[in-house]
Amino acid sequence: MSGGPRALKQLLLDLRKYAFSGYVRTSRGSGDARSEGFILLRKGRPEACLHRRGGAPLKGRKGLKEVWQDSYDSSCKIELHARVDLEELMKEYADASLEGRRDLVRKSKVPQPVDRDVILGQLSRWKSRGFDVSSVEAVLSGEPASLTVAYLTLGEAIKKAEAVTEILEALDVTGLEARASALREKLRDPLRHPDIDVDLEALRGAIDERKAGPPASPPNLSDAPDLPQDQWDILGLDLEEPAPAMPLTTGPIPEPRADSLEEPPATPDGNTNLIPRFTFDSFVIGPSNRFAQAAALTVAQRPHKAYNPLLVTSPPGLGKTHLLHAIGNEARVRVPERKVLYITARSFATDRDASEAEGPQPTLRARAREVDYLLVDDVQFLDGHPEAQAEFLHTFDALLHAGRQIVVSSDRPPKAIPNLDGQLVSRLESGLVADIRPPERETRIAILERRSSAAHLQVGPEVLAVIADLVEDNVRELQGAFNRVVAFAGAMGRPITPDLAREALGGRAAGGGSSGEATPRVLPGRSYLVEEDRPSLAFQIYADAMWKGGGGLVITRMNPARAREKLGHWADRVLWLTDHASRSEATIQPSLERIAYEIEEFITKQGHGAVLLDGFEYLASSNSFDGVLKFVRRIVDTVSESQYVFIICLGSSTVKEQDLRMLEHELEVLHPEKPARRASSPPVSRRNS
Repeated sequence: MSGGPRALKQLLLDLRKYAFSGYVRTSRGSGDARSEGFILLRKGRPEACLHRRGGAPLKGRKGLKEVWQDSYDSSCKIELHARVDLEELMKEYADASLEGRRDLVRKSKVPQPVDRDVILGQLSRWKSRGFDVSSVEAVLSGEPASLTVAYLTLGEAIKKAEAVTEILEALDVTGLEARASALREKLRDPLRHPDIDVDLEALRGAIDERKAGPPASPPNLSDAPDLPQDQWDILGLDLEEPAPAMPLTTGPIPEPRADSLEEPPATPDGNTNLIPRFTFDSFVIGPSNRFAQAAALTVAQRPHKAYNPLLVTSPPGLGKTHLLHAIGNEARVRVPERKVLYITARSFATDRDASEAEGPQPTLRARAREVDYLLVDDVQFLDGHPEAQAEFLHTFDALLHAGRQIVVSSDRPPKAIPNLDGQLVSRLESGLVADIRPPERETRIAILERRSSAAHLQVGPEVLAVIADLVEDNVRELQGAFNRVVAFAGAMGRPITPDLAREALGGRAAGGGSSGEATPRVLPGRSYLVEEDRPSLAFQIYADAMWKGGGGLVITRMNPARAREKLGHWADRVLWLTDHASRSEATIQPSLERIAYEIEEFITKQGHGAVLLDGFEYLASSNSFDGVLKFVRRIVDTVSESQYVFIICLGSSTVKEQDLRMLEHELEVLHPEKPARRASSPPVSRRNS
């Protein structure tokens, strides 16, 4: 929503009504004049405040005054954020607390059991008003303490829903009736939709944008009233580290590329979403993928009669998406009238969310139930979308009952996908599961030979062998490596030789004092896990990533002076990861929010560069692993939308094996004993996959 004389005041009053917990963020201006404010609230009550503009931030009441004045500007943007760790933020920014709010943190009391007849009477009244009370009804015969907790929890949710309803009914939703109707439906079951307050503010923001006319000239903020004492009760705020706005800056100069190596545009067919060039003829077969290719071809030739469903699993970059498109293209060639639809699980889930907000309209879900072939890619992205999983399960059953063919892909077996519904796991495993493994050396060379032929280039077998040996585990990266070698040769005006290939892919030419092994080549927008006890390879990779310049941030347990000795001029900024206070070095405590903010803010300062995190074990020992995993995912997602490289150094023996496996799934893995080996899979990120 936009600022204005009463914008922030009204918002905070509303947030108090429905006991909102989270933070409000304000942002105004740009460049050196940019300012940001943060107000943290617990159950609608402001607890701390921070304001940033240029130098040191203002905290507490001083910061609040600046935030208040900024909010008077119609160009000020006011955002609402609900999903934050309040306890972590309050611990990190205790000095930003608002006076008079310390009494808000009280010891929780154990609720006294509520009489069952009282609960039954209240449930009847709630049901008559349209609320879903099944969560309490399910425990009516249980222990009194459990029943009381369920009853009180539902009561708090309904109180919040009623406050949202009161505000919603006062809004002019002309032109946004579908979104308002969808929100009203959610209000009937507030326990399943705890973020209805955020949905309301999003709707109010849409109303403001629709009504907004030409931007008015900014008001004189010196005329903004100071905060009278009664309004200190309205405002109060704690800060989450801001997600800084991206500056207007250009990225790095792209690597030279040969125009002849450009892939044909991957423009999907508008009706089927199929990419025509992904066919069985263009799929290189080897021992690692022969079974999956044969199963896919059988399904394309004999739908529903062979394997239904067919599930293709593999790490990213090995060809499962190619096979799904090939099935659809082959099915259409054989019977042009067949209805085929390729979708990603992410788009299926997003489509469902959008249809809830916008109301009845043609959707992917509706189309999915009318096709002869449904091809669903990356089903692991249904994790975190329980309602989309339920919808997909219904679609799955409807298609099977109608004798339609279903093909699904995943980067892991269904049982290994977190939070995937058990019934859906059972359906996916009820057909044929075909796995694709990393390609063997002969297959990698065959892929490169086909690539060379398609580009009408004559590249010697010795060169192809070098490329195949340097990039072992990912077909997509293998093809990219070939492009890099050819482009590098063209840019340097040199013939394509094995030595040039090693040089282009990060190693040194033979005879140059090196063993000929290549340092793993890292790519912008990617995140890596280097498994070593001491940051040797990690530092080398960081330096290689910085050879084009850009911003370099190192967060390390090592004394910064030693880190600079190892990294030389590549160490643009070094933070010592420690609880120890230092007079001579910049330090940072093992706070996940603080470190995430430092990284995100640093990335906005220059268009490209690298971030190295050494001391991950220390970070993990100071926080819960769930929190650490969320932190890693947050940074991976941030980096995936930038031109930065993110590197974590970790001794594999210092964390539990299960925890290590989860980290390896989020990042590309590099080992010092195999410096030329590519990561087995790119990061499994919602934006970086």
